[in-house]
Amino acid sequence: MTREALRAVDATRAFEATRRFDELSLYHVPFDELNGDYHTEAALTQMVASQGRIAIIGPSGSGKSSLISAVLGPFAMDLSEKIVPLRVPVATESDATVTEPGAMARHLVRYVTRWASSERFSPAEREEFRRGVAEVSRRAGDGKSREYHVGLPLWLANVEFARQVQTTGDEYESKASGADAVEYLKRMLALFASHELYAVFVFDDSDTWLRIPDLDRSEVANAFFLRTIRMITKELDAGLVLAVHDDYLGLAGYREASKWLSGEISVPRLIDPRRGIDSILRDRLAVAEIGAPIEDVIEADALGHLAKHYESGKTIRDALRIAQRSLQHAMSDSIDRVTAQLIEQAIVELAERA
Repeated sequence: MTREALRAVDATRAFEATRRFDELSLYHVPFDELNGDYHTEAALTQMVASQGRIAIIGPSGSGKSSLISAVLGPFAMDLSEKIVPLRVPVATESDATVTEPGAMARHLVRYVTRWASSERFSPAEREEFRRGVAEVSRRAGDGKSREYHVGLPLWLANVEFARQVQTTGDEYESKASGADAVEYLKRMLALFASHELYAVFVFDDSDTWLRIPDLDRSEVANAFFLRTIRMITKELDAGLVLAVHDDYLGLAGYREASKWLSGEISVPRLIDPRRGIDSILRDRLAVAEIGAPIEDVIEADALGHLAKHYESGKTIRDALRIAQRSLQHAMSDSIDRVTAQLIEQAIVELAERA
């Protein structure tokens, strides 16, 4: 049975560390559950429900995006249906877009308009959305899922509301550069309010302007916080959830912007790494619908080595990368289960590539 279990894990990519954003809520095991407290998911839910502006703080791979996806995703039934999360990418935008308030307002108007306009998506994109909705419905079974959730285009949830949003956006586009983007964005948000809905802008990729060798992006991050976040918090009647890399905490721009936020949530470390990683891997087998127990996939000693690797200062993403690489070695070496030796081999290999 163990060999078949390994094949199934490999085929379903159950241990893969990097997932598409819209898959993250399916794979997220709540930190509140893992650590036995109410400091993370419950706190974020309460802050969003209170129409707050929240920074999610942590290093790359700590779980910021999966936390955001889980709390604002289709299965977040503790959150009011009146909350409409709007995920807007910023990492791939030009420096001017993310640092100039007017340019960011234009980006938000155009992006929300696109999300409300079914004809602006390709047939392949629309089919992908429908598959996602079908997958959510299947996972929910007889349970419910949210009508509005992060990643779901507005037109799939309420066609008339989406039409009104699209009309406002099209009017802005017709006026081209002469229009005041902030004022049109306010009009859009007023439409949400008229339907007793509350928009929450979600920037889950706003943690990428890091200092790396030969490239210092801290100036972009500073301006994003100091100018753009100021505009959003001071001018717009909307919530905000943004990812903040812990390297940003020393930036003058973030220190100033933090005064305008409702609160911060630091992604926690696992209090009991062995039990936590065991729970995460078991859950991934369940999501992938693999009937085999975790013991048929990874030996107890190997799980212990994986937990020690995490305890050395690594992230959950790091631990999953090691588990996935070890699984690949087990497959290629015709070994029935992931062993401690394979874990150590993967740790050395990935360290050499870093």
